[in-house]
Amino acid sequence: DYDPSVANTTNAVSPSSVLANPELEWETSKQVDIGLDARFFNDRLAMTMDFYSKNTDGLLTESTPPLTTGASSVYVNAGKVHNHGFEFELDWKDNIGDLHYSVSANIATLKNEVTVGPSTTRITGEAIQGLGEGTTFFEEGYPVWYIRGFQFDHVDSATGQAYFKTAEGGTTTTPTEDDKTCIGDAVPDFTYGVTLNLDYKNFDLVVFGSGSSGNDIMMAFTRGDSRTVNRMDFLYTEAWSSSNTNASRPSPYYQNTQMSSYYASDAMVYKASYFKIKQIQLGYTLPKSFLDKIKLSNLRAYVSFDDFFTFTKYPGFDPETRSGTTQSMALDRVSYPVSKKIVFGLNVSF
Repeated sequence: DYDPSVANTTNAVSPSSVLANPELEWETSKQVDIGLDARFFNDRLAMTMDFYSKNTDGLLTESTPPLTTGASSVYVNAGKVHNHGFEFELDWKDNIGDLHYSVSANIATLKNEVTVGPSTTRITGEAIQGLGEGTTFFEEGYPVWYIRGFQFDHVDSATGQAYFKTAEGGTTTTPTEDDKTCIGDAVPDFTYGVTLNLDYKNFDLVVFGSGSSGNDIMMAFTRGDSRTVNRMDFLYTEAWSSSNTNASRPSPYYQNTQMSSYYASDAMVYKASYFKIKQIQLGYTLPKSFLDKIKLSNLRAYVSFDDFFTFTKYPGFDPETRSGTTQSMALDRVSYPVSKKIVFGLNVSF
């Protein structure tokens, strides 16, 4: 009999939201690398060049199963992906009296393409909430998980209404799925970094920066199914009004009535190129004569400024942050930006 004064629990199970795929196989990769290492001026200048070409077959990717299964996702072997590019690195080290210094710079290019697509036309990846079935896709002939959407054409200066390009080459205020095309991808054309090291007597300084160029981000934190959520202020300050008829964005009224089209268009896609000074660290090592007195072999104090400076034209919060999955790497869902940090530390050796 049930006694309400006694805690009663019942063990139960529920079906997994991931559909099993008995035909799933391990993905395989084949890669070719051709490199050159060279040293000049008594090893003060070092140079490395490398070309790589990598083909991945049976790429493991998450897809949406038929609705009749009741599952939300299934893993499949999607197709073949080809990556190739060049990597270059230069290092110079020398000294001017007591000042020892080194400068390192590197750059890597990347060309990414799905060379053999899935059995279906394309695989749907992530979607912006309220904007239909998908925003990123995996499809033959395109970069992995590219952004597919409408092409914003212009704002009607008389009404403030948004017009979009059609597949036939015209414009319309009510585009359809057939009018969607590739409007961006998250794969950068190249990434790069620079490191500077200085040592002067007991002081040392390290400055490190890195960045990327050519990648796109869709600002995906404006929901398409709600008029009351927070939005970026430029959607209003740059919007059409009776006193601003040459505006670059439609009237807020049409932003509401055309949400699914406007927020799923290239009007919300931005270049995410950036350069960050990731670290500036200044240190001081106590003289050995003093360390011998306190029975230490090394004592270094330092202060480090991490992620303090970002140079970018992206109007969002942080072009470096991404969502957790590969399918959504082109979407900015307002991941928490990289924090600026001031770090004090001691390195002690006995």
